[in-house]
Amino acid sequence: MEIKMNFKIKYGNLVQENATFIVNASNTELTLGSGVSHAFSEQCGGAVYQNELYALKKKFGVIEQGDVILSSSGSATNFKYALHVAVMNYSDDSKPPYPSYSQIQNALKTILNIVEERVKNENIQNPKLVIPLLGCGVGGLKKEKVFLLIKSAFQKSKLDLEVVIYFHNKQDFYLFSQKEL
Repeated sequence: MEIKMNFKIKYGNLVQENATFIVNASNTELTLGSGVSHAFSEQCGGAVYQNELYALKKKFGVIEQGDVILSSSGSATNFKYALHVAVMNYSDDSKPPYPSYSQIQNALKTILNIVEERVKNENIQNPKLVIPLLGCGVGGLKKEKVFLLIKSAFQKSKLDLEVVIYFHNKQDFYLFSQKEL
């Protein structure tokens, strides 16, 4: 069986995309504050969804940067699962608040493992993953490097998986659409 990897890039509000999995660039407290997390709050049920995430946080206890927490999509009907990546450190003052590339790389491996497991166990047909450039907003990581980390991680997939990498703005989208990455 031949595995085909289908990468696309888009810009705009990623939580409005029809998908199986959408990735949230979150934090170690799973607080839906700003940026991608705020979009999740609006799309998935606001305070009710936030309470679901706090319940998951309580269940898991300590969440470290690079950890990935799987949740429902709340009240959103256009995707099945959310994958919350603890990009920013909001929990431990002894550690830096900003992410490292190795934390993002570890998170991407975990995302791939979760996606492969869910697709296999639930026999999901035509799985689609939507992901932002993790750590490139407030986190300050370089967009090109994170873009390449995402592509590299998901090229290792054993699935026929569509991966849509979302850009926050048109300028970045057009810049990357003209590059051979």
